[in-house]
Amino acid sequence: MLRRDFLTATLLLAAGTGRGQPASTDWPNRPIRLVVPVTPGGLTDIPARLLAAHMSRTLGQQVVVENRPGASGTIASDLVRKLPPDGYALLYCTAASHAQSPAFRRNVPYNPVTDFMPVARAVVSPFAILCRAGRPERTMEELLATARREGRLTFGTTGPASTGHIFALQIAGAKGVAVEPIHFGGDSPAIQEVLAGRLDLHYAAAARQYVEAGLLRALATTGATRWDVFPDAPTLLELGVPDSDLSGWNGILAPVGTPAEVVAKLNAAVGLALADAEVTQRLAAVGLTPHPTTAAGFGAFMADEFARYQAIAANFNLHLD
Repeated sequence: MLRRDFLTATLLLAAGTGRGQPASTDWPNRPIRLVVPVTPGGLTDIPARLLAAHMSRTLGQQVVVENRPGASGTIASDLVRKLPPDGYALLYCTAASHAQSPAFRRNVPYNPVTDFMPVARAVVSPFAILCRAGRPERTMEELLATARREGRLTFGTTGPASTGHIFALQIAGAKGVAVEPIHFGGDSPAIQEVLAGRLDLHYAAAARQYVEAGLLRALATTGATRWDVFPDAPTLLELGVPDSDLSGWNGILAPVGTPAEVVAKLNAAVGLALADAEVTQRLAAVGLTPHPTTAAGFGAFMADEFARYQAIAANFNLHLD
């Protein structure tokens, strides 16, 4: 099927998934702004730029990435929420901006489900639980046994109430180990501490290069099933840690009121990008898997994720304000 035919078919299937006012018949007729809530070059920025480049070709207008980092994505999210719903301003959202932060912080100025219009989910990525490759322990259970003898296990996180913090609490509760979460400003400094032998464990999605280089060992992974990047590593669920099938994800949202026809065209453009062989190869290189959805499907997924993190916040009393 020609790409033009595929796009037409997808638009017909997607029609009606958005809600809003009628679109201009010549949309898009100027560049589209894609606000990304992180600094350039990271694991969230990479897929956003791949999508923007491919969507620019499909839509015939530049999709321009604008990085607005800060406050776990809530600054960028609140910015886009207030912009005109005309299809020329989009948000590249994350699990942090639209599930974790609104669940753990009472002062987030938006509802992640009702204050945005879902366009499409983009990628999903499990996490690997990593230790230094030179450690004598070969499995997660062996490392936990060492931790019980020594009295504690240090676990790197990217901040209070981050996914790593949640994993640390879950492992402690399920395995009867004193787990001390150590908060860092990002993955890189935490990984350096693991490599130096000063930190027992860290979690990361972009770990493949370190494991293949023989520097780190993947003891376990998250997600509902084993991750094909590390097929020999059991999931935390397999190891008896309940509710640990958490993954990173991101996608595209628009302001509420964006016309349904525009949402349909955008959803189709995302689908085409994620079906492109070069895009999928470049995503796989950093450990990301395309998971496109309909607009309605992404909305339902986000609602489920928000509710899930609200339950986690209540269970562990993880409230940051």
